[in-house]
Amino acid sequence: MTASIRRGATLLLVWLTAVFAITELTGWLFGWPAVFGGWRVGPIALYGPGQFLGWRGLLAPGHRWIVDGATVVSGLCALALAARVALDLRGTRRPGFGTGRWADRATVRRSGLLGGGRR
Repeated sequence: MTASIRRGATLLLVWLTAVFAITELTGWLFGWPAVFGGWRVGPIALYGPGQFLGWRGLLAPGHRWIVDGATVVSGLCALALAARVALDLRGTRRPGFGTGRWADRATVRRSGLLGGGRR
């Protein structure tokens, strides 16, 4: 399996996990009603990722904003992961952050930051 396929599969898995968590949170907000379906485990229900998309029509107009908000959050998660892919594909030749951008000993000595130079 190539690195790009592995990275794409990982990002897809992360997005599906986020949508699963959003679906469970939405079900929790409504108290896991039986009308939503799902697999019952004791007092709670487990739903498939994105199952909340079908719940909007089951709700009173005053509560539909919760499903709309869950849809927006799922879309934002997808957008964030797409931005991550775009940054990976852009590719940069220089290290961006962390220890790759730190000076080495020779550079620090040349700068005079070690206190060896006199004023």
